[in-house]
Amino acid sequence: MKRIMILLVLVLSVISSVGQEAPLPEPTQNPDVPFRLFRTKNIYTSLKLDTRFGLIWQVQWALDNDHRLVAPINREILVSLGTPQHPLTPKSGRFTLYPTENIYTFVLLDQEDGRTWQVQWGDEKQRAIFALP
Repeated sequence: MKRIMILLVLVLSVISSVGQEAPLPEPTQNPDVPFRLFRTKNIYTSLKLDTRFGLIWQVQWALDNDHRLVAPINREILVSLGTPQHPLTPKSGRFTLYPTENIYTFVLLDQEDGRTWQVQWGDEKQRAIFALP
């Protein structure tokens, strides 16, 4: 009886592990470039980040033209550009995105001063960015 139970547990373990797909690894990206593409848990949607200014676009691919889009999530530059007399040069790699457990929510981090924002992607009315305290 003990051998049957052990065999049953082993068979069930193998069956459950075969049915699970391993997630695709994140592509290797250079963190010090002006633009990076971040995967979401939606297979059709990625987020494009301007790592210098903190600007984000929702990028959606599809087989038909009606569902393809590149739509801004935020249009406000999140860093100081200095003054006309003393302009600041934007630094690539300043901003990065972190996924959360919510498929539609990311956290944007300014890696120089620690400021953070909640980033929402989705339909047009759902796209937004909120400063976190």
